[in-house]
Amino acid sequence: MRVSHRTIELPLAEPFASNTGLTETVTQSVLALGWQGLTGYGTARTVEPGELDACAPLLAGSTPFTLAHTLDRLAAAGTRAAVLAAVDLALHDLLGKATGLPLHHLLGLAGLPLAPTALSLGSGSDEELARKGRQLAEWPILKLKLTPADDGSRVGVLRAVYPGRIWVDGNGSWSAEQAVAVARELSRHDVELLEQPVAPGDLDALRYVGEHSSIPLVADEDCVGPADIERLRGIVDAVNIKLVKCGGLRRAQAMVTLARQAGLRVMLGCKTESALGTTAMAQLAPLADHLDLDGHLDLPTDPFTGIRVDQGVITLPTAPGLGASASWPQPL
Repeated sequence: MRVSHRTIELPLAEPFASNTGLTETVTQSVLALGWQGLTGYGTARTVEPGELDACAPLLAGSTPFTLAHTLDRLAAAGTRAAVLAAVDLALHDLLGKATGLPLHHLLGLAGLPLAPTALSLGSGSDEELARKGRQLAEWPILKLKLTPADDGSRVGVLRAVYPGRIWVDGNGSWSAEQAVAVARELSRHDVELLEQPVAPGDLDALRYVGEHSSIPLVADEDCVGPADIERLRGIVDAVNIKLVKCGGLRRAQAMVTLARQAGLRVMLGCKTESALGTTAMAQLAPLADHLDLDGHLDLPTDPFTGIRVDQGVITLPTAPGLGASASWPQPL
């Protein structure tokens, strides 16, 4: 199996501000696996080129049809989740192309309904938030990022101009007591979901918020891989699964199954990333209660095209594999 990769840097059309800083460009690695004249693509952020090169010996002799065995071998060798995700996506892309089927067809998910996707709004001035709320009045769900300085009242600025569904992402901004106070304010504005209100790693704090908040809680940074699902049972109402965190589609699907068994709702999310990554996750979209797959919508120079998003409505591609096509100035 031929292994090649490149690093791409994609500027955002509009900088995105959150409590982790201001994002103006996104750097990610794109992996290409060649097999019998076919090319499968995978991607991940925070991956060093040397980590992808190190996968080559473990991919020797692999085919799309040995996907599970290959990924198990990589995991046993200590491959990081982000690197494993890139390989996982490329192998799934190859598997679909080798069979001539879109991956969601191959997984038996064709024809199932898809939830609408949320669109994320970064932190900023009240004037900017109101402007965006008016512009996006027809979008079904807006997800507002809040910071440690926010007490929840900014949601009222959005609600004053936006009639749709609102989610709030705290990104671990508050203490347990602060989060409960914020949740009380959010409930005044009919917020549907509150994501990761406290810093990851403190499940007692997360439990406290859940016990004192009327708004359903979603674990994001506290939900990394399959082992986290059982730990979160009875603490939160839903989990946010992301490919780069868990290690790819195979693990993501396992996490969906575990979440259902634990009585948890499922959100499928993404980073700010190329359409290759969001289109890959969208293959599992029929399994989710909530979707947050807008990470590619603000990248005007994205070399990949895949899912179509029209006012929150996702249309999956019909091409074989992941269905994300690349436009490169030269072969990868």
